[in-house]
Amino acid sequence: MKFLITGGTGNIGSFLIDKILSKGFKVNYLSRDQRKIKKSWNLNGFIWNPDKQTIDQKCFDGVTHIVHLSGESISKRWTNKRKKRILCSRLLTTKLLFKFLSKYGSSSKIEHIVCASAIGIYESSYDKIYDEESICEGKTFLQQVVIKWENEIKNFNKIGINITIFRIGLVLGKKGGILKTLQIPTKFNISAPIGNGNQYQSWIHEYDLSNMIMESVSNKWYGIYNAVSPNPVKQKTFIKLYAKSLKKLSLPIPIPKLIIRLIFGEMSALIFNSQYVSSKKIIKSGYIFSFPKIEEAFLDLVEDSR
Repeated sequence: MKFLITGGTGNIGSFLIDKILSKGFKVNYLSRDQRKIKKSWNLNGFIWNPDKQTIDQKCFDGVTHIVHLSGESISKRWTNKRKKRILCSRLLTTKLLFKFLSKYGSSSKIEHIVCASAIGIYESSYDKIYDEESICEGKTFLQQVVIKWENEIKNFNKIGINITIFRIGLVLGKKGGILKTLQIPTKFNISAPIGNGNQYQSWIHEYDLSNMIMESVSNKWYGIYNAVSPNPVKQKTFIKLYAKSLKKLSLPIPIPKLIIRLIFGEMSALIFNSQYVSSKKIIKSGYIFSFPKIEEAFLDLVEDSR
């Protein structure tokens, strides 16, 4: 097997590349930035420009599996310009891969594409449990983005390429993401739940996410899977346990919603949304979680942060 990774220089992508290389496979990756291009016997970078729909076609040489992780971060304030980038970065990158593979796919060795999606496709709810069959209506900006994104991904079936879509929850990792954001206030003992703190957060350890991707390739898991741990937690529990893992205290007084809305604007929906997402399908597929409980995940991840 040989892999092509999009989004390979991001937190999830770089962690996954290390995992793939450790198993002895070769990796190509795509980047917009020439400074991030490296060349070696087992890891090679190539330039693409999704805005201009251009790509170095050599990136596909010998590739059998694509892992498509590319997309603009949603964790910055949603201006109209950024909202456009959030959507376009997902659609244009997917369109570019499809454009090339639909034209040259018959001469390529690519048999499988694994794509990132998001649990943001599900509506916010305090009482529903969402699985892969749940109806997704696209009422909010984020839901609309994910629905359009997945519809683009499904086009690969038309050209005979098998698809796996992972709807990814809140990723917990050592080098970035939500924990990096929470480290500063938590170390000063000023972390606190937001709003009532009862919103459910469905999360996944970066180690489990990378393992799921690898197992989907090895075991041919095709279709849609929720990439979340089997134990979602309420936001107030999440904050409390993270502070505890750092041997810090969290304030019992919640931060008012109004303050968060003033700071983050429309993006505050990411903080207020409650999504209890089921991982039963992936468990039935035979996957065994290394970090099923958030206490275990925090203990592992904060080790280098103290």
